[in-house]
Order: sequence, then structure tokens, then C-alpha cells
Amino acid sequence: MPPRTFSLDLSRSSYVCKSCLTNLRISNQPKWLARHGSSVAQKAQQPQYPTGQKRPKPKATTETISLEDLQKAFTQLKTEAREQEQAQAPPIKTDDDISPIARPTQPLSVRYYNEIQPGTYKRMPDKDGFTTSAKLDTKIEAAINELEQQMASTVEMLQQMEEGGMQDKADDLRKQFKKTLRDQYKGKTGPEAEEHRWLRILGFSGARHRAVANLNRFLARENVVKGGVPKPKDLLECWKSYSAARKSLSTAWENVPRGVWDFLWTTLSWEEGVDNPNRMSHIYVLAKDMSAAGVVLRDSQQLLAIEAMFIEGWQAEAIEAWKKAVTLGSKPETFKEYWELGVRMCCIYGDTERAQRAADMLLNSAHDMDPRIIIPIVRALAAKEPTREQAWTLFRDMRDLLGTSMTVEDYDIVIGSFLACNCVEFALQAFVDMMFAGAIDVRGKTRLPTAVGNHFFLGKWLKRLIGAGQLDEAYQVAVFLQTKGVVASPIQLNGLIGAWIRSGSAEDLDKAERLAWDMIHTRLEYVYLRHRAASMDQPTRFYAPYVPPTIGGDGSGFKCKARATAETISLLAENYCSRGLHDRLKELWEGSQRAEITTTAFFMNQLIRSHSHNMKADDAVALYRSMTKEQNIRPDGHTFLTLFSTLSVNRLIQRDEVLSARDVVSGRQFFSDMVEADWVFDSPELFGILPRTILFSMLKAHDYTGMLVAARAMKEIFAYTPPEPLLIELATGSTMLKAPTKRNLERLMSGTMTVEGLMKHHRAAVAPGQRLDPDNMTVDQRAAELHAVLEQLILLKAGLQDVDPNANLRPALEAAARDMGVYDIVIAPDPKKISKHRKLDKKALQEM
Repeated sequence: MPPRTFSLDLSRSSYVCKSCLTNLRISNQPKWLARHGSSVAQKAQQPQYPTGQKRPKPKATTETISLEDLQKAFTQLKTEAREQEQAQAPPIKTDDDISPIARPTQPLSVRYYNEIQPGTYKRMPDKDGFTTSAKLDTKIEAAINELEQQMASTVEMLQQMEEGGMQDKADDLRKQFKKTLRDQYKGKTGPEAEEHRWLRILGFSGARHRAVANLNRFLARENVVKGGVPKPKDLLECWKSYSAARKSLSTAWENVPRGVWDFLWTTLSWEEGVDNPNRMSHIYVLAKDMSAAGVVLRDSQQLLAIEAMFIEGWQAEAIEAWKKAVTLGSKPETFKEYWELGVRMCCIYGDTERAQRAADMLLNSAHDMDPRIIIPIVRALAAKEPTREQAWTLFRDMRDLLGTSMTVEDYDIVIGSFLACNCVEFALQAFVDMMFAGAIDVRGKTRLPTAVGNHFFLGKWLKRLIGAGQLDEAYQVAVFLQTKGVVASPIQLNGLIGAWIRSGSAEDLDKAERLAWDMIHTRLEYVYLRHRAASMDQPTRFYAPYVPPTIGGDGSGFKCKARATAETISLLAENYCSRGLHDRLKELWEGSQRAEITTTAFFMNQLIRSHSHNMKADDAVALYRSMTKEQNIRPDGHTFLTLFSTLSVNRLIQRDEVLSARDVVSGRQFFSDMVEADWVFDSPELFGILPRTILFSMLKAHDYTGMLVAARAMKEIFAYTPPEPLLIELATGSTMLKAPTKRNLERLMSGTMTVEGLMKHHRAAVAPGQRLDPDNMTVDQRAAELHAVLEQLILLKAGLQDVDPNANLRPALEAAARDMGVYDIVIAPDPKKISKHRKLDKKALQEM
């Protein structure tokens, strides 16, 4: 019989057979065997039905059957068989009057093993050797003997049933018995079955305890039995099964084996290699249940339970439990964990004196301890005004203990701790110590040394804080150093404003807006003083726009001395435009004009976009004309992308014929301005979206001649080749094909067939000797084919697919080319004109 590890208190490990272990696990309960729906006892108790009469279908049951029930069923079956034999033949003298239990049992072949070390087993010569080696007490040895006798009786009972002519029923009973063992041990034998022990909670049956049955099914799963690193799904299902079964288990906690508690603890407390966000809350509940069940927690479990109690909000109770478990602090295996837990909890709770005593226990012990345990104490002491000097002293002590092993991350943690408590002076000194190895002392000084008191040094610190996401701390540093005579540069503050805006929270947006307007107000005052100095006889009065309250969150009334720049205006403009705050954008425009800040193309684009979004397309175009002609603002590619977006065909859902006719004129004028303007592509994204927007705008406005001219012009000045997906979109007339709908699928298939047909038509029109293999085309040959297909597609959309545009449409093309300012590029190509207006050559295109 395969060996099985036997352990009463899970502290010893030896071997005993599976059946013995099954009996010992439920020594306080009746000896049960699992029964699944049908059994010998059920069949014996069922009434006999006449031949041909349909028997009712038995209902599935989850009841259990004991050895005594099996013996009764065996006796009843044997009596029925004897009665049938006596009715057909003379009686035969037997000794059936002797009880199977009283009959001398047949010897069982039992092999005994002892575990020498994990994974190594030694077979014992006999039972006496096993008993001596395993050091079993009298009760356990008696239980093993009793179980062996019962097993022998069961074997003999099955043999007698076979001899008595009940071979089929004996086979059914034997199959039922084997199935029970197979279900329990998952078909494993030998040391493998012993390593992955079977977990099950007995004593709960019926519909009321269905949750316990679900928990047993989870415990019996193959991946649970084999162990390993659990998945997040396993952790979720473990807690789901256990939490549902808690109510039933609470009626009889004693029925839950210690192995189940250990498995649940190991699973729910897992944190390595898997995300377990509810780890502490689950451990807190599990620890309470184990305490209610009278299960003694191991040392490591006690520490984790105390920590879970503290995190779940029972801080005072957790600290009291930590004090009572002081014996854990004297054990070598839990010494470090115990005192470190005390330091962390006491610091959070505010008991810094006890935390320091716990830290002293660690640092003064013979163990190799990490001085970084002082950091929580430094943070707790820095939170209170009277103990901040003590916090600084502890930090210096920790730095001396660490020596050269102190890292930049350690400094960052300490600096962040001081900044979180608004102790900027201590944080500055810590940062100076990190940068200059403690050679400069800046505490208590009104003016900072030259090596520290400059905006370059301040910029390094602000950049580090902003990069770490400590935006409020960065602002505190800027405010503090301005009181020391060091003013942050506008570039540094613009970085802080941009980071606040990117965070997206309402509070951070408000902080960014107030700081930016504070900088604009400072710029207005500077301009006012400059004009006053220029005309001392009669100062010019400047009225600043509305300025929100200063950003000083501490009520100090801090006023930023850094002046706003064009980047400051651009950051606010983009924010207002994206949020649809058109009035604030107009106010910003007026403020920038009075502050004499040069308006950039980016700011102009935001103003145009804002007017367009507010259904004021005419005002947007007028603003563009005014800013480019009167203020000499040079537009860029994004400007024309924004202008084409103001056309009615790109703004309105329903087409308006009058507005579409105006769009033809406006679109051609925008294209002419785009060609004349001195700009170049600055990003691959713009290179992909601007030509696409131009072609679709003219397609929607039904300006097919302008579209044909634009395609030829962009080939020369943009070095643009239309990609095949764009051709398919133009063929369908829709830019919204990404949505996985049936309509889009039909459009996509139709457009693809159209483009492929035009490609085949183009290849067929080529002379037979000049035809090329589509799979072996060069880049230039492929580009020429795509351009030809684009022109054929435009003619197809215009209903002129059988017309030669160069012969029959030349007057219309010449007129469109003059309107679009590309006559010298498309109709009468001039290499100098093409070179002058080229926005991106082929070399730059390849680099992009």
C-alpha cells in the first residue's frame, strides 16, 4: 500500500498508509466513505419491482456511508442470496452465523516508510520498527490497529460476497470503494501523493452547506493540489469560495483541518509575482476565524495578522497585540520582523518614543540590521514642529551609519519626507548634502552661498521633483528659494505648469492657471515700469486683465517674480482651447497683447480652433488674416490644418449647397496661402494628416478639379505619395471605417474592389513590353502607380472616368491652378518655383 506522510501537529513527518491517514484525519468523527449517488446500501434498501415495471430514477445524493452500514448491507444481501439458494437446493452447511467482524481477519500487506529528509524515504522492516521510528503514542497506535482490522474485515466481506454468488454486487462495492480513493487522492500514488496532500473539510452536507462543498471542490483542483505560484484568478476564487463558506464553517470550526487553514493562509497572503490588492483585508478576516476556531497561529502568521489588523484600522488594538507578542522579538527567526513592524506601526500611530526604542533594539543587536529603519522615525518626527530638529539629528545619524552605502534613492526619500511636512529648509540641506557630500551648510542663512543660490542649482532640484511627480513639493521649493533671493526661471516654472495641466485633476489645473496668470501679471508690471521709464513726463497707464488670487496655498500671499513668456501663454491657450473656454482664451489674447509677448503660430492656431469650435468660422478666418498680415505671424503646417477644419463640409453633419460653394473658394485660397508660406513639416503625424485633410475637404465640397490639382501639386512640393488605405477611404467617401460595423465592412469591401479594379485597369493600359510585376516594383514605380490610381479615382468620383484630363479638362485645371497658386508647379512646371515652395524633399521624408 502506498506510503502517506503522517503528522498529528504538522511538526513531525513520517509515513503511514493512505487508509490509516484517512481514518486518523477524522478520528473525532465517524469513519465515513464518500458516496456519489448510488451505492450497495441504496440498492439493498430499494424495493424489488416486477419484471418489466419501470423503476423510478434515483436522485443524486451526497450522503456518506459508514463501515457499519456496509456490513448491514452485506448481511442483508447475503441473507437474500441464502434464501434464494435454499428455495432451489438443499441447504449447505456454512459458518455464516459467524459475524464478519468476529471472523479472524486476513493479514494485510502493509508497507511502512519513514521520511529521512524531504523527498527521501526509508522503508521500515515491520510495524514495530515503524512505531519506534515514528514515536507514535498509544492512542494513535491503537487507531492504526483498529483501522487495519476494519480494512481486513472489508476485504473478507467482499470475498464472501463473491463466494456467495453476489459477484456483481461485490464488484459494484469494490468499484465504489476504489472511486472514493481515486477522488480523494486524485489518482496519485507514492511520494508524489504524499507531497501534494489532499485537503477536504468533512462534516458538512446538504443544501445548507453547499458553499462548503464548493470550497472542497476548489481545494481538490489539480492546480491547487500541485501548488506553485497562484494566479490572480486563483486568489479571487479562493477568497470567493472561503468567504461564502464562512457562515457554515462557523457552526463547527473544529471540523476544519489545520492543513486547510495553512493552505488558505498561504494562498490569501501570497504577494510574490502576483497582484493581490486585498491581501491584508483577507488576512485580517482569516486570522479572526482561526482565532475563533482555536487554531494557534505560527510566529510568522502572528506578525502578519497584527500588521493586517493595523492596516484595517484597528491601530490601538494592533499595537497592544504587538506588545503582548514580545516573545517573538526574542526569537532569532522573527527578531528582525517583529521589531521592524513595531517601528513602522508606532511611527504611524504617533508613538515616536516607543518606535525609537524598537529601532535601538534592532541597531544595538548582534544581528546585521539596516539603518534605513530610521527613515519612518524621521518622517514621524518631522511632522511635528517641536521634534523637527530631532528628526534632522536622526537623519544625520543614519547617514553616518550607512556611510558610502547611502544611495540617491535614500536621499530622495528623506527629502520627500521633509517636503511632505513643509520643512523645505531641512529638505534643502539634505539636497545640498547629496550634491556636495555635506560640505556646505545652508540652514538658518538669509542669503545662500553662490554654489547653491542660483537658478541653475534650483533648476536641477525642480527638474528632479517634477520628474518624480512631486509637483506641490516643487512649488514649495520655488517659493522658499525666492524668499532666499533665488528666483526660478520662467522655463522651470513653465515645466511645472505643464506638469500640473497634464495631471488632469481640477485642483492641479487651478494651480497651473493661477501660477501662469501670476507670471503674466508680473510681466504686465514689468512692461508698465519699462514704459514709465521711457516717458517720465506722463506715465502710460496699463490695465491688467483679471488676475485670479495668488497660488500660495499656505495663505502666505506669495507673488511670483518670474515673468511670463510665449511658452506660458501657449500652455494656457492649449488648456483653454481643449476645455472649450473661449472667453478665457480671448482674455488671454488681450493680456498677451498688453504684456507685449510675441504671439506665436501655436497660440494663433489655438485661437482659430477655438473660434471654429464655437461656430464662428468667419471670425476664425478673419483672425488668421489679421494676425498674419498685420502682426506678421508666420503660419505653419498646423495653421493650415486648422483652417481646412473650419470649412463647413468638415464642421456640419448635413451638407449645405451654399456653404459648400463658399468652401470651394476658401479651400483654394487656403491651399494658395499654404504654398506661399515659408514652413516645413515638423512631424510625421502632420505629414500624414494634412494631405489627407486637403483631399477629403475638396472631395466633400465636390471640387474635383481642385482636388486633381492639389494631388499633382502635393506630389511636387510635399513629395507625397497617397497610401493605398487612403485610396480606399476616398473610394468609399468616408473617414470612419475603423468602427467594426456591418455597414463599414460593406464599404471597405466595395472600396477595396474599386481600387483594385483601377489598378488592374492602369496596368492593362501600359504597353505590353513595359508592364511590371506588382510584386517586384521599385519605390518610384509603385508611387507612380498610386498617383495614377488617385487621378483615376478623382475622375471616377466626378463621373469623368472616360475623359482625358490633360486634353479635355485643361481649361478647368488651369483656372483651378491659378486660384490655388500652383500654376508654375502643375501647369507650367518651373524647377525654381518648385524648389522654392517645396515643404519636404525626399531625403527629409526618408529621415522622417
